[in-house]
Amino acid sequence: MVRRERVAFYADSVEHLRLEGILELPEGEGPFPACILCHPHPIGGGSMHVPLLRVISEVLVKEGWACLRFNFRGVGESAGESTGGLRETEDVEGAYGFLVRREEVNTDDLSLAGWSFGSWVGLRWAVKGGRCLRVALVSPPMVGFDFFHFLEREEVTPNLEALIVAGERDQFASREKLEELASRLGAELCLLEGADHFLFGREGEVARVIASRWKGGA
Repeated sequence: MVRRERVAFYADSVEHLRLEGILELPEGEGPFPACILCHPHPIGGGSMHVPLLRVISEVLVKEGWACLRFNFRGVGESAGESTGGLRETEDVEGAYGFLVRREEVNTDDLSLAGWSFGSWVGLRWAVKGGRCLRVALVSPPMVGFDFFHFLEREEVTPNLEALIVAGERDQFASREKLEELASRLGAELCLLEGADHFLFGREGEVARVIASRWKGGA
């Protein structure tokens, strides 16, 4: 049975920004490997409640993971205003700091999964902080977001296990760009036949792909 807890924490920011989240834990005492989940762009209705993130969390918790999904600044009950991703990495840092304080969670075994906008924010945090062992980029939007500029400045740690999951008909990412990103990260690229950027109806499939690749973590 999944244990679900509404939580709050503060972004690692000069502003006093209180963020809302949902922590889901498996049965048992732990400590459990952890996963931070980052949601799509709020301008398109993205929040921690989108079905894809709910399903990923549900599947990973069943596999023994502690999962934290949260609302970026300016979304839902989270304070502040959206910065279009420029400072949302501070929100991810706040989520990490929250998990460090939880005895049931092992942040030495940490992963991150982000969908669309959340993959851009999450990857930047993961690469710069170097605390993640695994990162799953779901439908990374290669139009409008520069996934390569910050990678030129930051060294990707050799121990970062990267996975890219996208629809073969993604409207915001060509196969060539996805392959280029996978090559830069040393990532496995999994293209879902017939799926587009939004992955409607394919939530369980995406979650199972991630869980199967991360099997060794839990």
